[in-house]
Amino acid sequence: MRRSIFFFIFLLIIGCGEKPPVNIYVSKEFNELSKKDIIVGESIWATTCFRCHMYGSMGAASVRNKDHFDQLAEKGFDHLYKSVLNGMEGEEGIMPPKGTCYSCSEDEIKKSVYYIFHLAKKVQEAEILKQAVGEKEF
Repeated sequence: MRRSIFFFIFLLIIGCGEKPPVNIYVSKEFNELSKKDIIVGESIWATTCFRCHMYGSMGAASVRNKDHFDQLAEKGFDHLYKSVLNGMEGEEGIMPPKGTCYSCSEDEIKKSVYYIFHLAKKVQEAEILKQAVGEKEF
Protein backbone atom coordinates (compact mmCIF):
# COMPACT_ATOMS: atom_id res chain seq x y z
CA MET A 1 0.00 0.00 0.00
CA ARG A 2 2.80 2.37 0.94
CA ARG A 3 4.53 1.79 -2.41
CA SER A 4 1.30 2.54 -4.22
CA ILE A 5 0.98 5.88 -2.46
CA PHE A 6 4.60 6.85 -3.25
CA PHE A 7 4.16 5.74 -6.84
CA PHE A 8 0.97 7.82 -7.16
CA ILE A 9 2.70 10.88 -5.66
CA PHE A 10 5.66 10.36 -8.00
CA LEU A 11 3.34 10.25 -11.04
CA LEU A 12 1.48 13.31 -9.81
CA ILE A 13 4.73 15.28 -9.47
CA ILE A 14 5.96 14.24 -12.90
CA GLY A 15 2.61 15.03 -14.50
CA CYS A 16 2.58 18.50 -12.98
CA GLY A 17 5.97 19.43 -14.43
CA GLU A 18 6.40 22.08 -17.05
CA LYS A 19 5.34 20.93 -20.49
CA PRO A 20 7.56 21.69 -23.48
CA PRO A 21 6.35 24.54 -25.67
CA VAL A 22 4.18 23.70 -28.67
CA ASN A 23 5.52 24.86 -32.02
CA ILE A 24 3.37 27.76 -33.14
CA TYR A 25 2.88 26.30 -36.62
CA VAL A 26 1.34 23.11 -35.21
CA SER A 27 -0.58 24.75 -32.37
CA LYS A 28 -4.35 24.51 -32.30
CA GLU A 29 -4.67 28.30 -31.96
CA PHE A 30 -2.54 29.00 -35.04
CA ASN A 31 -4.36 26.45 -37.16
CA GLU A 32 -7.78 27.69 -36.07
CA LEU A 33 -7.25 31.41 -36.65
CA SER A 34 -10.49 32.98 -37.78
CA LYS A 35 -10.71 35.45 -40.62
CA LYS A 36 -11.42 38.15 -38.03
CA ASP A 37 -8.27 37.19 -36.04
CA ILE A 38 -6.20 37.44 -39.21
CA ILE A 39 -7.68 40.83 -40.08
CA VAL A 40 -6.99 42.20 -36.58
CA GLY A 41 -3.44 40.82 -36.66
CA GLU A 42 -2.89 42.20 -40.15
CA SER A 43 -4.04 45.66 -39.09
CA ILE A 44 -1.45 45.68 -36.28
CA TRP A 45 1.18 44.37 -38.72
CA ALA A 46 0.36 47.08 -41.27
CA THR A 47 0.53 49.92 -38.74
CA THR A 48 3.43 48.74 -36.60
CA CYS A 49 5.26 45.46 -37.18
CA PHE A 50 6.01 45.70 -40.90
CA ARG A 51 8.42 48.60 -40.39
CA CYS A 52 11.03 46.28 -38.96
CA HIS A 53 9.92 42.75 -39.80
CA MET A 54 9.20 42.98 -43.52
CA TYR A 55 12.80 43.44 -44.58
CA GLY A 56 14.64 42.84 -41.32
CA SER A 57 15.51 46.45 -40.56
CA MET A 58 16.80 47.67 -37.19
CA GLY A 59 17.93 44.15 -36.27
CA ALA A 60 14.49 42.54 -36.56
CA ALA A 61 13.96 39.15 -38.16
CA SER A 62 12.51 39.42 -41.66
CA VAL A 63 9.42 37.34 -42.37
CA ARG A 64 11.44 35.93 -45.30
CA ASN A 65 13.95 34.30 -42.95
CA LYS A 66 12.49 30.79 -42.76
CA ASP A 67 15.21 29.34 -40.53
CA HIS A 68 14.80 32.11 -37.99
CA PHE A 69 11.01 31.90 -37.91
CA ASP A 70 11.14 28.11 -37.62
CA GLN A 71 13.43 28.51 -34.58
CA LEU A 72 11.12 31.13 -33.08
CA ALA A 73 8.09 28.91 -33.65
CA GLU A 74 9.76 26.14 -31.66
CA LYS A 75 9.89 28.42 -28.62
CA GLY A 76 6.11 28.39 -28.47
CA PHE A 77 3.53 31.13 -28.37
CA ASP A 78 3.81 32.07 -24.68
CA HIS A 79 7.53 32.85 -24.93
CA LEU A 80 7.09 34.97 -28.04
CA TYR A 81 4.01 36.74 -26.77
CA LYS A 82 5.84 37.76 -23.58
CA SER A 83 8.80 38.99 -25.64
CA VAL A 84 6.53 41.17 -27.75
CA LEU A 85 4.41 42.38 -24.84
CA ASN A 86 7.37 43.28 -22.63
CA GLY A 87 9.93 44.07 -25.31
CA MET A 88 13.25 42.36 -25.69
CA GLU A 89 16.87 42.91 -26.47
CA GLY A 90 18.19 40.63 -29.21
CA GLU A 91 21.62 40.12 -30.69
CA GLU A 92 20.92 42.57 -33.51
CA GLY A 93 18.70 45.15 -31.85
CA ILE A 94 15.96 46.01 -29.38
CA MET A 95 12.22 45.57 -29.75
CA PRO A 96 10.31 48.01 -27.55
CA PRO A 97 7.36 46.79 -25.48
CA LYS A 98 4.37 45.95 -27.67
CA GLY A 99 6.61 46.59 -30.68
CA THR A 100 5.68 50.28 -30.20
CA CYS A 101 1.94 49.60 -30.55
CA TYR A 102 1.26 51.13 -27.16
CA SER A 103 -2.46 51.55 -27.83
CA CYS A 104 -2.83 47.84 -28.64
CA SER A 105 -4.65 45.59 -26.20
CA GLU A 106 -3.10 42.33 -25.04
CA ASP A 107 -5.56 40.47 -27.28
CA GLU A 108 -4.48 42.53 -30.30
CA ILE A 109 -0.84 41.80 -29.50
CA LYS A 110 -1.66 38.07 -29.36
CA LYS A 111 -3.36 38.25 -32.74
CA SER A 112 -0.43 40.18 -34.21
CA VAL A 113 2.01 37.49 -33.04
CA TYR A 114 -0.06 34.78 -34.69
CA TYR A 115 -0.47 36.93 -37.79
CA ILE A 116 3.26 37.49 -38.29
CA PHE A 117 3.74 33.71 -38.31
CA HIS A 118 0.78 33.37 -40.69
CA LEU A 119 2.37 35.94 -42.99
CA ALA A 120 5.88 34.51 -42.65
CA LYS A 121 4.62 31.10 -43.71
CA LYS A 122 2.91 32.56 -46.80
CA VAL A 123 5.92 34.69 -47.78
CA GLN A 124 8.31 31.77 -47.29
CA GLU A 125 6.12 29.41 -49.32
CA ALA A 126 5.99 32.00 -52.13
CA GLU A 127 9.80 32.30 -52.05
CA ILE A 128 10.15 28.52 -52.34
CA LEU A 129 7.76 28.45 -55.32
CA LYS A 130 9.61 31.28 -57.02
CA GLN A 131 12.90 29.44 -56.61
CA ALA A 132 11.33 26.23 -57.91
CA VAL A 133 10.25 27.91 -61.14
CA GLY A 134 13.52 29.78 -61.47
CA GLU A 135 12.49 33.35 -60.76
CA LYS A 136 15.06 35.67 -59.24
CA GLU A 137 14.57 36.90 -55.71
CA PHE A 138 13.58 40.57 -55.62
